[in-house]
Amino acid sequence: MQLLATTNGGLESVAAAELRELTGAEATRHHRGVVAFEGTVEDVYELHYRARSLHRIMAVLVDTPVAGLDDIYATTADMPVADRLPEATFGVVGTRHGTHEFTSMDVADRVGQAVIDAYREATGTRLPVDLDDPTVRLEAYLYDERFTLAVDLTGESLHRRPYRVCEHDAPLRGTLAYQLLRLADYSADDRLVDPMAGSATIPIEAALDATDAVPRPDLDPAFTVLPRFDGDRFRRRRAAHTRREAAVDITARDNQTQWRECARENREAAGFEDEVDIVAADAREASLDADCVVTNLPFGIRVTGDLRRLYSEFAERVTDGSVDRLVALTTKPGLLPLSPDEQHDIPYGRIDASVIVWRR
Repeated sequence: MQLLATTNGGLESVAAAELRELTGAEATRHHRGVVAFEGTVEDVYELHYRARSLHRIMAVLVDTPVAGLDDIYATTADMPVADRLPEATFGVVGTRHGTHEFTSMDVADRVGQAVIDAYREATGTRLPVDLDDPTVRLEAYLYDERFTLAVDLTGESLHRRPYRVCEHDAPLRGTLAYQLLRLADYSADDRLVDPMAGSATIPIEAALDATDAVPRPDLDPAFTVLPRFDGDRFRRRRAAHTRREAAVDITARDNQTQWRECARENREAAGFEDEVDIVAADAREASLDADCVVTNLPFGIRVTGDLRRLYSEFAERVTDGSVDRLVALTTKPGLLPLSPDEQHDIPYGRIDASVIVWRR
């Protein structure tokens, strides 16, 4: 089965590495924020309770070059629609990149009409459309001449971690936090410090990874309504998966009482009171003794005072300490006086950011 998975743009290679680890699949970049790979129904089940870097998984229905809207309609109508979709409400999201004489909405409209026509011809039933809250969500991608149509298997995004009961002013997605940890080559044996931890997303994701805990135990995936998939089998597999025991050394530091209290709420919700230490410390002053330092550096709205001084004094703590690897997310990479071994440029909400990887 041909599958797509969405992830944080610019870090597709990190998602591909996780997919290889979990399923053995060799994923390739389909387009920004999306990777393509081959997998089985069992892989779909496993990814929905073990994947940490993925947002949404989709099964490909059509993947072919097209010349225009007529081809989009024809290739969609030619697929065995009644075999792949249930009799339920559906909606189409269109995404178009390149030079075309039509819009993304036109792509979605032609796909939707083709699905309606093909399903009615096969079954005599007209599928109802619901663009706001459909039971089945279709993604139609047109990148230049390449048309890909896929059905969403996930539903609510996998990045919505249930432990996030207290949000920071500048929240970090759990999927992105995990990808920062992978770039740091974090393992359960490492001493990990996040010196500007905020609500502790990075330390909690480290604990989830170290113990192989399910990141979305509350998920009711969209594939349970689709032909070929068995919701009960998925739920049995997920329920049988247990955390492993791991003696970890994970510390979340922050100099603001408000965020330390927030971090404690999230730590308790995740069930990691024994795994994650939360301490008061100023990143400009506190010494660092860690294998990995992974953090989301403050920027504009998150900090008052001189950012350059903050970044400079933090960098001194890194180089003066016994830090082996540093991974930092920042919107101001030029302010960090370290020569990175890697730099990954990513979108961060509506602004541009960089992930800096430094090794001693």
